[in-house]
Amino acid sequence: MAAAKIKQKKKSIMLAVLLCALVCYFVATLISIQSKVRAQQNINDELAQSYQQQLDENAELEDRIANGEESENIERIAREQYGYADPDERVYYDSTD
Repeated sequence: MAAAKIKQKKKSIMLAVLLCALVCYFVATLISIQSKVRAQQNINDELAQSYQQQLDENAELEDRIANGEESENIERIAREQYGYADPDERVYYDSTD
């Protein structure tokens, strides 16, 4: 009878240890998953911010194109850097320097 109680007590202790180990494993896994989710959320926030900045930049560029600023900039660059002129335009160079 005493031997049966000892075996029962050992089984009970082993079951408690196993249950405690399972709980610790699940808690550790939960913490690990939460940290991964938090890291991914930070990445998602950074990407959303970058996406919004790109949308703002695109809207600004579309506005410049719609208002004709872009063609003026292209013409200015063509004149200043490449020496282009309109077909019916005469270009005079000042050589007194």
